[in-house]
Amino acid sequence: MTGRIAHDTAEQLRAAIADVLDDSPEAGAGTESPARDALLRVVAVLESSGGAVVLPADALVSTQQAAELLGVSRMTVVRLIDRGELSAEGGGVHRRISAGEIERYRAAAAARKRAALHDLAQDLPEDMPADQVISTR
Repeated sequence: MTGRIAHDTAEQLRAAIADVLDDSPEAGAGTESPARDALLRVVAVLESSGGAVVLPADALVSTQQAAELLGVSRMTVVRLIDRGELSAEGGGVHRRISAGEIERYRAAAAARKRAALHDLAQDLPEDMPADQVISTR
C-alpha cells in the first residue's frame, strides 16, 4: 500500500475497529485491548505517512533490513551492534536483529533526542526572540 489514507477513511477505520473489538466477548467494558491499540496505531501511521511495517516482535531481520527500518546506513547498524547499543543474534557477517530490539532502540533514541531538545530549550533565555539564530558551536 502506498500513499496516505484520507482522514475520512481513517475515521471510518477507527469506528470499524471500535465496533468489532469493543463488542467482542473478550473485551470488557472500559478495558484496554492490545489488538485495538495496535490497529489504531497502524491507522494513525497510515493516515500520517502512508507506510507501515508490521512485524512480530520476535521476527529476525538482517542488518540491512534493520538499517532501512531505522533510517540509517547498514554500517551504522553494525557499529551500534559492536558498541552494544543494539543486540543481535549470530556473529560475524550474518547477524540478525529482532524487531522488538529495533523498536526498543528506536524508542530509546527518541527519548534521548527529546531529552536533548528539552535541555537545549532550558538553556534559552526567556526574552530571546524566536527568529534569533542560535550558535551551537
